[in-house]
Amino acid sequence: MKYLTLCLWLLVLAKAMPAVAANKTTPLLDYGDRKAPALWQSLRDLEDKKRQEPIRIIQLGDSHTAGDYFTGQLRQRLQNQFGNAGIGWLTPGYITNQRSSQVLLRSTGSWKLSDAKQHKHSGVFPVGGFINTSAGNSILEIKVKEVPATGQWRLNIWQNSRQTPWSLALPGGKVHKLPGQGDAKAPWRLSTQELDANKVSGLKLLAPSGGKLGGVILDRMAPGITLDALGNNGSVANVINRWDSSTLRNQLQWRNPQLIILAYGTNEAFGKDLVPETYEAELRQAIRSLRGAAPEAAILLVGAPSSAKSRPPHINVGCRVPLPPSLIKVQNSQRRIARQEGTLYWDWSAMMGGNCGAQFWLKQKTPFMRPDLVHMSPEGYVASADALYVALLDEMDKALKRLAVAQKN
Repeated sequence: MKYLTLCLWLLVLAKAMPAVAANKTTPLLDYGDRKAPALWQSLRDLEDKKRQEPIRIIQLGDSHTAGDYFTGQLRQRLQNQFGNAGIGWLTPGYITNQRSSQVLLRSTGSWKLSDAKQHKHSGVFPVGGFINTSAGNSILEIKVKEVPATGQWRLNIWQNSRQTPWSLALPGGKVHKLPGQGDAKAPWRLSTQELDANKVSGLKLLAPSGGKLGGVILDRMAPGITLDALGNNGSVANVINRWDSSTLRNQLQWRNPQLIILAYGTNEAFGKDLVPETYEAELRQAIRSLRGAAPEAAILLVGAPSSAKSRPPHINVGCRVPLPPSLIKVQNSQRRIARQEGTLYWDWSAMMGGNCGAQFWLKQKTPFMRPDLVHMSPEGYVASADALYVALLDEMDKALKRLAVAQKN
């Protein structure tokens, strides 16, 4: 049945994809990730109803993640296959030019945002790289776009408040205090509230003056998948190295992901002076930091997708429109680091038909690219996520077959 499902997905993709990539299936490559076998077995156990614990997946990336079109589709496919364990980790409030496919975040009152990619901003940056600070009378309202799945839910927030605690107003008006757990002197403390499904949409976080918010997490207390889309529009992989290392360790140990997806490279590709050795050192440092903080997680490095740039600086490789000046350097470095660090790897550009693919995608009857030739249309992100989903399931099946044969021998 699993192979029938996989073949059907491949047929759907072949019809949906533009001609340049219609005959291509881009595999997920395993360069020796030591935690991948446990991930595949956990997914199979979840699928076979043998596992009661959720599987946490975190995707860190740039605008391709921050828009939550790609991750939204991947999340939907995975939850349909393995179960819905909730909405997951959200940004600490509305971030300009970013979105969630699952919720609307509405910030009222006075907030000040600090962003780890902005070198003029400072702070003890949490996972995701955003700090939202209340200057008084600040409220964050959370409206869920679709009816939440039934059952019990749990709200967690990463917050800092030295005196007055945060509060949570439920739909209907009841207010709960949210005292922080653990060391009162810690830069980030966890606050938790359990909820019925009918209370998940319409929540309001009431921020004390000076209170800092580092993340909002809405999980369903059930087996299944959460996929946390923690993107930062305009960021590069090196932004991870600006996050506080102690906080990274504490928060990832709490979240306990089994898969961390790194989807950067587009912004690095547009830099004209990229030095591969420097970029690789930064990417290697980020991967090792994540592995140190989440030792049970497999790491999936997604190669930079195809894009184009008409104005100099750029490089000519035979496409109708030239490429960003450092795109090929970035892609080569990403694959090299995946091999050296022993991660999983998926070539997004190959899935698009190669580095001229973005230009073909724009010219389709249903365009898969936006006119900027950097970002995809919703349809392009859906096709990309479907391709990665197929690659994940295919590698899971192949890896578990190899393991079964090895155990017999």
